[in-house]
Amino acid sequence: MAAKLRIACHLIQWRGEQNENPEKVAREVADAGYDGIEGFQAKTADELVKLATITGKLGLHIVNAGAPTPDERFRFNLTLGNKATEIPACRRDQFGGKSPTDADFQRAAESIREVCALAKSYGLKPFHHAHLNTMIETPKDADKLLAYAPDLYLLFDTGHMLAANSNPLDALRAHGSRIAHVHLKDTRAKDPATWNRWTGKFGQDAWFEELGKGNLGLDIKAVLRGLEDIGYDGWVSVEQDRCTAHNPAETAKVNRDYLRSLGY
Repeated sequence: MAAKLRIACHLIQWRGEQNENPEKVAREVADAGYDGIEGFQAKTADELVKLATITGKLGLHIVNAGAPTPDERFRFNLTLGNKATEIPACRRDQFGGKSPTDADFQRAAESIREVCALAKSYGLKPFHHAHLNTMIETPKDADKLLAYAPDLYLLFDTGHMLAANSNPLDALRAHGSRIAHVHLKDTRAKDPATWNRWTGKFGQDAWFEELGKGNLGLDIKAVLRGLEDIGYDGWVSVEQDRCTAHNPAETAKVNRDYLRSLGY
């Protein structure tokens, strides 16, 4: 039987309000029907307890909690019962720029070897965000960095891979067993036929959009079915960096309702 996907909401669309009024924002996420919540940053263990108390009362689980240092982040996520955690990304401008070589990918892999080992020592899967301007923008980038970093896992971000003129499903097919976290988002371009990651301006010529309203070819149901088929047991966080048609609470609900319309 396919695993039941757990759906979380990323807080980035609240643009910092989650730091000023975490209880209000968490309640809006819960009211929209999510199981988890991502995007909280805890500076101390006491602050983590406070946030976990707020979310726990609302039936929400904190996913991929942030912290001042990688070690604190690992400890916080371990305490929360999470099985995976994000590590600092390898930035493209530090490893070859626009067209990194295999040697650049090898250097990037070596730069995260120790932090991956630290996460692994806690029993956590360390994952690298697939994100514009990092060493993983496309499925082909993932092929290389994951090959050179055997302890590394992937934060499978559909929106960023779309924005980088690639098909996220290629990464899912090639690296399903290495996916430890998912950011599910859609992407839209002014002119999808001519959008180019290197010549266009992201945020102006293309942007992240509410689920189902993108125009770069994302098959969201195929992504979710693919995750189910491989028995993925991590979290799927719905992330929309900026609201486009509704306020943050409404955007959260619109995206959750869309997933329900697909059977999720």
